[in-house]
Amino acid sequence: MNNKKIVVLCGILMVTVIFSKSIVVLFGNITSLFRKNNLQVLNDEMYKIKIENIESELASYERAYANYKIYDSPSYILAKTSIRKIYDFYDYIIITPTSKVNESSCVINESGLVGVVKSSTDKTAKVTLLTGIKNLSVRVSSSYGLLTDYDKKNKLLIVKNINNYENIEVGDKVYTSGLEGIQDNLLIGEVVKTKLEGVERIVYVKSSVDFDNINYVYVINR
Repeated sequence: MNNKKIVVLCGILMVTVIFSKSIVVLFGNITSLFRKNNLQVLNDEMYKIKIENIESELASYERAYANYKIYDSPSYILAKTSIRKIYDFYDYIIITPTSKVNESSCVINESGLVGVVKSSTDKTAKVTLLTGIKNLSVRVSSSYGLLTDYDKKNKLLIVKNINNYENIEVGDKVYTSGLEGIQDNLLIGEVVKTKLEGVERIVYVKSSVDFDNINYVYVINR
């Protein structure tokens, strides 16, 4: 092979190597750009979600505080749900009140009775939900009975120990009776149906509280 051909081949090889390196660098730059763009898009989406969550939380707090102002009394303490376990979803919640609350205090929201404080510390309180309370004395019109159970499937409270001759109708409001140390006249819900079992009338009550969505509550401190 003569020197001229060798020079030509060397030239072609050098151009190929340089061009290949350029392609690699170009591809690397493009890949890096895509990664940066994707990361920026991801960061933007995460930031957007955080803002939406903050706005939702703020709106929820403002609604709760607006309702809280209705109760012009120092015995009403604002609290926020902090823990709710899946397997005890309808039994209890842990709340974080703005000040210490006492045991057996009633817990309400703007819709009605949520539950009763079972235990408390300086910073938290464990609340037995209305859906987990057994044998709570209630009043339906002029009749008295016991809230004994909760139908999770149909989401209805069950009231028993009412005589079958008592005049109870669908739409009647159900309140706490004030017996057994629980504050009276706290709204529980309304009657959706009744049925007779021997000498007893079973009353099914739709709670006024949405137990699937409990965020801010008020403790009526004893």
